[in-house]
Amino acid sequence: MCIAICLFLSGCGTPKPSVISPAPISQSVSSVVQAAIGKQMDSALDERVINHVTMTKKQVALTFDDGPDDKYTLKILDILKANGIKATFFVVGEHAAKYPAVLRRIVQEGHVVGNHSWDHPDLLKLSNELIRNEITKTDDVIRNISGASPTLFRAPYGAVNNDVRIDAASTGHHLIGWSVDTLDWKGKSTAEIINAVKKEVTPGAIILQHSAGGKGGNLTNTIQALPQIISYLKQNNYSFVTVPELLSAETH
Repeated sequence: MCIAICLFLSGCGTPKPSVISPAPISQSVSSVVQAAIGKQMDSALDERVINHVTMTKKQVALTFDDGPDDKYTLKILDILKANGIKATFFVVGEHAAKYPAVLRRIVQEGHVVGNHSWDHPDLLKLSNELIRNEITKTDDVIRNISGASPTLFRAPYGAVNNDVRIDAASTGHHLIGWSVDTLDWKGKSTAEIINAVKKEVTPGAIILQHSAGGKGGNLTNTIQALPQIISYLKQNNYSFVTVPELLSAETH
């Protein structure tokens, strides 16, 4: 499998992570420790945002951000269930804590839950400690409510720098972006959302929509567009998988 990966760039730049070297006990011990630290840092810095999986098989992953809530998330779950589709939900920790029954339903119906931070901040403005807290606090809530242990992390706004990559890797998460952005949260019309999918979808695509929030808190456009998106993709011989399934698929 070949995974196409890229890094979201921000105007704030990418500050270099600081590493404090241990005091040298002896030259040989110091060299070993330094090598271990260097290897760990290199591994963390290898983490990139996965936006798309390069493949010939016509598979796509539907993803939904910012939930759960007790309105739009439930409607999306109903649509997915009616169509026999499993999706990936990137949930906000404080929303998961507020709507535990909805989070449990997401997991019980076979969908994958990813981490989307605790309260959706711009991570580029936070220290490493605060970034890790955003991730681990949300992991804990998801695990305590549903039993699921997230291994996927999507940064709010797609804002990623070296610190975010290091902290995502150190907490055991793959960074997930998207290749099809419906911009449904902006209040785009149903037709505009559908056209975005038609224009941008390719085999291995990760499609971004939302299950809570939206302009003025209204995601009626998403609810209206989703059945039509599913119908269009099915008519064009696409099948639906979760993000982990997409990442594990082999190129055929």
